Amino acid sequence: MKRSSCFFTLLVILFSALSVNLSGQDIQKLDSLTYQLEMATDDSLRVHSLIEISGEYSLDDLSTGLRYAERALETARLSKNPHLVSMALSNMGFVCFQYGLLDLAAKHYYEFRDLNKQLGNNDGVLKGMINIGSIKLMMQKFEETRDDLLDVIRLIEELDAAKSVPDTLPRVELPTIYNNLGVAYENLGFPEDALEYYLRGASIARRIPEQELVLARLLNNLGKLYGEMGRLDEALREMNDALDIRMNAGDRHGQASSYRNLGQFHFIREDYAIAFDYAYRGMALAERLGSLQLLINFSSQLYEYYDFQNQADSALKFHKKFKDYSDQFNNEETHREITRLEITAQFQERELIRQMELRRKEQRYKLSGGFVLLIAVILGLLFFLTRSRARRLQLANENFLLESEKNQLVRQNLENELEMKNKELTTNVMYQIRKNELVDEITQKLLMYSHGLNREQQELIKGIIRDLEKTQDESVWQEFEVRFHQVHNDFYDKLQQINPDLSLNERRLCAFLRLNMTTKEISSITGQSLRSIEVARTRLRKKLLLTNSEVNLTDYLLSI
Repeated sequence: MKRSSCFFTLLVILFSALSVNLSGQDIQKLDSLTYQLEMATDDSLRVHSLIEISGEYSLDDLSTGLRYAERALETARLSKNPHLVSMALSNMGFVCFQYGLLDLAAKHYYEFRDLNKQLGNNDGVLKGMINIGSIKLMMQKFEETRDDLLDVIRLIEELDAAKSVPDTLPRVELPTIYNNLGVAYENLGFPEDALEYYLRGASIARRIPEQELVLARLLNNLGKLYGEMGRLDEALREMNDALDIRMNAGDRHGQASSYRNLGQFHFIREDYAIAFDYAYRGMALAERLGSLQLLINFSSQLYEYYDFQNQADSALKFHKKFKDYSDQFNNEETHREITRLEITAQFQERELIRQMELRRKEQRYKLSGGFVLLIAVILGLLFFLTRSRARRLQLANENFLLESEKNQLVRQNLENELEMKNKELTTNVMYQIRKNELVDEITQKLLMYSHGLNREQQELIKGIIRDLEKTQDESVWQEFEVRFHQVHNDFYDKLQQINPDLSLNERRLCAFLRLNMTTKEISSITGQSLRSIEVARTRLRKKLLLTNSEVNLTDYLLSI
């Protein structure tokens, strides 16, 4: 398309204009910036210094400028400061664009845009989108350029609508955005849409200070479009206005572009003298600027003019110049392209190494995180198991204490019950003792009073006494046996295990002693003399194998 060569030309002009030698003042500034970088104590100062140095080198040595831009981005990434990273990404995109590394420039501006979205910086997002659209225009991706720039305009409208106080002037970016949209629509075959955006851009550029060069570009594009649409008077007016603005602003490259367009316009209108005049003006300006692309353009234009008029000598002269300039340009462009390819390959290699290092770090972080998580899980399990075990032990201890308390209560109840039964048994025994004493007294009195009675009456009283004594013995022992078994139900079994040869009276004596009764109390119950009971005690010690020991017989029986 017609515009394609124009984009290529603009890029070459950019490189030609930037390919200048550093002056002494520039070298002094670089030395100052280098010293500032060496003395920097924080990441912010280091990143700012590296960006400034990359900008200075970009004017003369783009390769060195690119290396400093990379260092700035690497330093910013290591700082973990998103604002420094944003600044370094923008600078990296700009330097890559200057070098013609359009894919790399777009890559960094995409990252710049996305980062500013995360930061909530709408101005940064807008800047990234505008630059991406401009890069796509240079790459002649006109549909993508159109779509991206329309998104930019929508975002600007949203941001402006959200402002509580509207701006007095339109945004300074709008004239360039509308110009690029016009170029995109024109190359897509929509001249009416292109005309609308050129006019919008020109209208806004006239209202904003210091937009003369942008206005001249818009007017120049308007003039060419009017010419293609057959609106020749409007075309000439716009192109002349563009030339006047560029001459007043000292924009010599812009002047050359206007000379070329005006020459073509007048040549088509068959105003050949005016066309030659503009072509020669452009040729002279191109020679002063030393711009190969302009020299190619104007030598080609003059060759076409002379060839059209069948002036063979002049046509051959400018064709030869065109060929020489083209060869020189192609050689330089080939060298630049090789340099760009080398830089791109080196950058991609460094980027690949950086990405691999990032992946290794991520893997280390993941492994470390996994290890920490595993340790945390293990510690959590140990803590849970320890807590569970402690809880089980606590519950077991509580159950043990409860069981102990329960057993203690049961034992206490049994002891209380045993003590109560012992008391009942002792009380009963004492009652029996008292009863026996009373029977003895009655018996003694009956015997004493029987002396005054006749023989028959005495025999009757003796029979009564014998019956009382017999009944007394049986009831006492029956009552005693029942109550003693209720209290000490296994006592006799244990005695049987110790010595099966114990007699009934000996077992009864053991029972009395188990009740901690004295010899006198036992005598009262059994009716035996104290001497008989002592002898029975000695015989019992022998049968229980306690003869040669100091163990008390009563204590021994109490322990059974």
